Amino acid sequence: MTSLRCDKCRGLNPPDARFCTKCGASLTPDAQPIEDEIRQLREQMSRINQRLDAIEGLPEITARKSIKAGPAPSPEPETAEAQVLTPTQKAALESLTEKAGETQAEIKVKQPAPRQREWEQILGGNWLARIGILALIIGIGFFLKYAFDNNWLGPAARVILGVAAGVFLLWLGFHWRKRYPIMTRVLSGGGIAVQYLSIFASFAIYDLINIYIAVMLLLIISIIAALLALRYNSMALAVIGILGAFFAPFILGAFGGRGPEEGTRGQAIQLLVYLIVVDIGVLVLSTLRHWHWFTLLALVCSLLTYGIWYTEFENRISPALAETGITFIFFSFAAATYLFHVVRRRTAGLLDYILMTGTAAAYTGISLGLMWDSYRAWLGGFVLLLAIFYGILAYVAYKRSPANKGLSTNSLGIALALLTIAVPIQFGNHAPTTITWAIETVALVWLSFVLKIPLLRGFGYILFIIMAWRLLFFDTTVVLGKYKPIINTRFLAFAIGIAAIYLIFFIIWRQRKQTISGEWRVAAPVLLITASFLTIWMISFEVWQSFTNSIRYAEPGARRGLENAQNLSLTGIWALYAVAGLVVGIWRKWRYLRIGALALLAIPIVKVFVYDVFHLDTSYRIGAFVGLGLLLLASAYLYQRYSKVIKGVFTNK
Repeated sequence: MTSLRCDKCRGLNPPDARFCTKCGASLTPDAQPIEDEIRQLREQMSRINQRLDAIEGLPEITARKSIKAGPAPSPEPETAEAQVLTPTQKAALESLTEKAGETQAEIKVKQPAPRQREWEQILGGNWLARIGILALIIGIGFFLKYAFDNNWLGPAARVILGVAAGVFLLWLGFHWRKRYPIMTRVLSGGGIAVQYLSIFASFAIYDLINIYIAVMLLLIISIIAALLALRYNSMALAVIGILGAFFAPFILGAFGGRGPEEGTRGQAIQLLVYLIVVDIGVLVLSTLRHWHWFTLLALVCSLLTYGIWYTEFENRISPALAETGITFIFFSFAAATYLFHVVRRRTAGLLDYILMTGTAAAYTGISLGLMWDSYRAWLGGFVLLLAIFYGILAYVAYKRSPANKGLSTNSLGIALALLTIAVPIQFGNHAPTTITWAIETVALVWLSFVLKIPLLRGFGYILFIIMAWRLLFFDTTVVLGKYKPIINTRFLAFAIGIAAIYLIFFIIWRQRKQTISGEWRVAAPVLLITASFLTIWMISFEVWQSFTNSIRYAEPGARRGLENAQNLSLTGIWALYAVAGLVVGIWRKWRYLRIGALALLAIPIVKVFVYDVFHLDTSYRIGAFVGLGLLLLASAYLYQRYSKVIKGVFTNK
């Protein structure tokens, strides 16, 4: 039997009592036993805790509860009686709430303490260890160099001592792998770096082993380094190992300071092979782990080391050998930046794109510098092959992982940039460059609709601007002594360029429903205005320089008449072109074409009234005014004749 609680004084009474033994109040028959109240109170607190967990978002607590107790049963719907708390329950709830608030306040106050200890641990435990092992590696390298200079030990003893030190560091790292994981990674990285140092010294400085054995040993060390970095999942270990590998040639004096025999071709090849083997290790690690900063650091170190190597041995090696070395380095890092995303179908980020683009730009620039003097005639084809290589990468990336469009787009952009650069490299500052760019622009716009890749049109628009700029500022100039009207490279470049612009306009007009919002309204007038301007520009210069050639070889008495005809020809060309635009605008009901034609017609009008009236002879002056007058009257007649069609030049579409 359970005790009864008085509702008035809250005192406990025997289960069979009818009145309270403390205050004398009548005990109601439905008075709840204290155990029932406690059970109800616990149920209420359980519901409150569940709600707090849901509101405050405590996934870790929920996960732990689900692991220990299995899936929690769904709470029963609360009734109105369950939601009403007795005074005792309210008091208990207030007490628990106050304690919970105090606990949360204590947690908030104590939170910074672990963070302070964490930073202290990072600085004192991690970075001190890393800096210490790096200093130890450098110290061992300088010791080997000092022992060599002072003949303390024989070459074999020095190498054996270095190998033993590296093995000891690796063993120590393995021995402490469970107790001190940070020290394990640091010591393992130091051991790998010392091994690189020792093997490099054995073949590049002491000539104890030939290059084939050295390459094999270096490859084994690279594999061990990769396996350890993967085993411990440590980028720090990989960074320490790679820094030691790149520092080894400098610490051991491979670049200068070794007497008159330094800088031989054999030594150059050995150093280059060493650099390539190290980069192969980078390739392996970058393919299996997505360590951006490790790859970036390795790329920078490789390029710096290669630059110092080329400066040291420039006079003792051929451009072909230098290009072979940078090509191996390029393919290593091109694979290192692509394979991880292609093999594992991972999405590339901003730093990945920077690495990919930087690798391509560095390789292209260095290769052009190396081969410019010796292989100038082949450089256009070289850059074209590089563009094809990146085009294949774009295709493979898209087929392998269609969701990773960024990787494919970035590769395609690099390919298009290289393709554009290849043209002027091969043809130089001549008309074929402009013609090829014009054809490429049309192809990009057409492919953008066929492949449904709007980005291609973006590249096409950029190339269109470059082509127009080149026509105006490079292809306009001709050598007058060899000039022949129409039969010249300028006319050919302008004709193909203008035709390409009209063809682009036609393609976009046919596919205007597939264009991006607002693209057609901007692209159409820009293309038409540019094509019209370039047409007038080309015809004007052709006519003007035709007269200039004639004036140069004419008799003094005939030069004045040719000069008048030259000035008048420009007025006539501009006026006729403007009237032709009006006719087409009225015929096709194109409002903007009519407005543009009127604006162009204003130029010859101003020229006749401001310039020609003072500079032309009487007969040419009469011809200018009469001809202009007839053209203006014809234009006015067209507007009057088709006024119902036009309905106001500024309102009709």
